[in-house]
Amino acid sequence: MKPVPAVLAPGAPGRPPSPVPPGQADGAPLNPRRWQALAVLAVGPFLSLFDQFCVNLAAPSINRSFTLSPLEFQAVVGGYSLVYGLGLITGGRLGDLFGRRRVYRVGLALFAVTSLACALAWSPAVLIAARLAQGAAAAVLQPQVLALIRVQFPPAERARALSWYGVSMSLGMICGQVLGGAIPSWDLLGLGWRPVFLVAVPLCAVAHLAIARTLPADRAARAGQGIDGAGIALSTTGFALLLLPLAALQEGSFLPAGPVLLAAAALLLTVFVAHQTRRERGDRAVLLPVRLFAGRTFGLGVLLNFLLYMSSVPFAVMLGLYLQDESRLSPAVAGLVFTPAAVAIAAGSRLAPALQGRFGLRVLVVAAALTAAGLAGALATVGLGTPDAVVLPLTVSFAVYGLGNGMIVPLLTGVVLAQVPPQDAGAGSGVLSTAQQLGAAAGIAVIGAFLYPAATGAPLRYADAMWAGTSLAVLGVVCAALLTSAARRQRAGN
Repeated sequence: MKPVPAVLAPGAPGRPPSPVPPGQADGAPLNPRRWQALAVLAVGPFLSLFDQFCVNLAAPSINRSFTLSPLEFQAVVGGYSLVYGLGLITGGRLGDLFGRRRVYRVGLALFAVTSLACALAWSPAVLIAARLAQGAAAAVLQPQVLALIRVQFPPAERARALSWYGVSMSLGMICGQVLGGAIPSWDLLGLGWRPVFLVAVPLCAVAHLAIARTLPADRAARAGQGIDGAGIALSTTGFALLLLPLAALQEGSFLPAGPVLLAAAALLLTVFVAHQTRRERGDRAVLLPVRLFAGRTFGLGVLLNFLLYMSSVPFAVMLGLYLQDESRLSPAVAGLVFTPAAVAIAAGSRLAPALQGRFGLRVLVVAAALTAAGLAGALATVGLGTPDAVVLPLTVSFAVYGLGNGMIVPLLTGVVLAQVPPQDAGAGSGVLSTAQQLGAAAGIAVIGAFLYPAATGAPLRYADAMWAGTSLAVLGVVCAALLTSAARRQRAGN
């Protein structure tokens, strides 16, 4: 396979590439067991997404078990994503400060313990607390994976490594949908929904042991700099004030507090950026290196990531609802409809590096267009078909979406991470993952406003919601074109 050229070399944005010897990654000797380590690292993104999406279809079974109040139900389903999204930038920076392999292993241990606590929960309060703690563990776990790929693999291998990262992340989302519906219906040993959370425990245990044997201990890239406590407080509070009113939007309770909270979020995040800029100029420890956004390529890449998840995640949620509510499929069968998409995602992720090596970053635009085409196909199917005759067309549409999604995740991740210096790989990975979570939360809120009718008891407006999702995906195609153009100009300028 032809080596895939890096958009920019490691180091400060805008600097020309420095030659990297074939046996080194960013100047450090290559780990001879890096590909075995990658298989262990893939556990992190798989589980982070699996446990985010499995509850979508397992929630009715959990609700029957505990008879949750509306607030408790929202906390069980959405509390994980909220804490996960809030903690990603901090989690990424912890890896820079204390060593990424060490923090990854800590994250695996925490995720195993909190998953077991979810499975053993004896009351709604215990389950909610365990889900929130599980989200925090995922925030520690996930950013280390991208950071380790960034520093462990040389540019010629990085695209292939990222393609497997894309496979693991996308399959985590799909398998969460499939098994979240199937496992409660199997009722293994009379445990109902509880084995959904037990899936993570043996995977974390095996990965925790294997990572020590396949990945050497890494030196902390930002050792001795300390933690920016004020930055953590400002960013966490600001993002919380941003996400909470978005969640209220789909429940019709956005006014009057929603705009006030959003204004407060904007103010706090502005203060956060100013705080980071001031500390960065004084050569002090920062949570988020603001200089990363100096180049258009990094900013456009983060924006495209945001739009991708803003359109894609609600689509998967809506399709699961539609297949159960309108097509009257059981949760287990509804979950199986996602299987062709899982195959397409895996195929797209593996095809992407070879296609990029041959055609360049134009493939990024094609991948975004396929993602949008899948959403448009679902829209046409729901708008023109009847609920009992749409399963096959929806499956095909979702497979087209899966092919595009599988291609775009590793390509986009590679473009963004190429702008990040090795010593800031954790923080850069945290920014990318935070954009995903914010996009997913914003998409569910905005598209949910189109999906849920104003009148109580009225049918859900799937076609309207899919119009909104398709429009966001089209914006993603435009953003992909702008990103490709910016990357070419940046490369030509070097």
